[in-house]
Parts: sequence; structure tokens; C-alpha cells
Amino acid sequence: MKRKVYYNLVFLVTMVILSLVSITGEPSGTYQPSSVLMYQLTQSTGTEFDMTLMPGFADLIPGTEPVNLILELRVGVSDPDGVSKVIGSYKNNSISEWTNVTMSLDDSTSNPDDYVAWPHNYTMTEPSFVVIWDIKFYANDSLNNWNVSSVHQLSICRQTSTSITTTSMITSTTTTNSTTTDSLIVPFVIVAISVLIIIPVLYIISQRRI
Repeated sequence: MKRKVYYNLVFLVTMVILSLVSITGEPSGTYQPSSVLMYQLTQSTGTEFDMTLMPGFADLIPGTEPVNLILELRVGVSDPDGVSKVIGSYKNNSISEWTNVTMSLDDSTSNPDDYVAWPHNYTMTEPSFVVIWDIKFYANDSLNNWNVSSVHQLSICRQTSTSITTTSMITSTTTTNSTTTDSLIVPFVIVAISVLIIIPVLYIISQRRI
């Protein structure tokens, strides 16, 4: 009797375990896979940005007239999974708001990874100025993974005319050349006078010996 009760208990426990396994092993009809997990299905090392296409400094020709400028964004973007979209983002260093622009392939180069955009026209009226732009780039690959570059700074400046400085440099050079010429003439005069004195003396001495 005890053995039969034992077997019944073992059978009951086994059935309960099998039921639990069957329930937890089947997903419900409303289950949806996580979109985050889908983004991780890639074997690449990620998007790479070539920031060397953006200069760090631009010094304009000196002047006082207003000047019209165009902000140019350039970047190289490569990804083993393919690049779907590149976005440039920029702002003046003195403000906090960023502005985005969709970039396009640069047809002027032979590199298929180069992207370019001209998102902003502006006018500077001051004779002397410095404008600093903060620039960064976003890239989306073919698997819908996004990546962002580091922030790059571009400084654009213009100074007023440098004619005063140039004149002072010319004056300094002229004075130096005059001093150099005088220093060469003085020894020449001394040598000439010495020769004029020595030659008659030698002539007199030679006549006495005769």
C-alpha cells in the first residue's frame, strides 16, 4: 500500500514538472522580439568617422568691408554594413542649440565615403572678428544602428589691415642695411689712406739707397 502511494506521488510530481516545462517553453501569441536585440545583429566594428576633412582654423584676408561666408561641413564615413544616412550637426560656440542637416555624397572627390553639406550662410560686418563653430556628425548604417562622432571645432577669423606693421618692418630693415654699408666703408678708407702713406715712404727710402 505504501509503495503504491509512493508511485502515485512520483507520477503526479512528474506530470506537474512536464506541464510547467511545456508552458514556459512556448511563447504567448502576443510576444514581440525586442527592437534593441535586433540592432545587435551585426558583425562589424561600427561606423568610423574621418574628421580630417574639416579644417580647424581659417584666417581670412584682412579687410574692413562686410564679408559673406558659407559654413561647409565635410566628413568621411565608412561602415562594413553600409552607410544609410549621414547627418551634420553644428552650432555657434556661444549658444547651446544645435542645428541638424542631412548630408549628401561629395561628387567632387573620388572617395565614395566623403559627405558634404553647406547648411548656413552668414555675414560678418566687423573689421576684425573670430567665429567658432562646434561640429559633430551622426551616421546610420544599413542595420539601423546609429553612431555619433566627437565634437570638432572650426575657428574662422579676420584681422584688420597690417600696413602699419609692414612699414615698421621695412624701416627696420633699411636702417640695418645702412649700418652694414657704413661698417664696410670705414675699413676701406683706412686701408686706402695707409697705402697712400706707405708708398711715398718706400719710394724715398729706395732713392736714398741709390
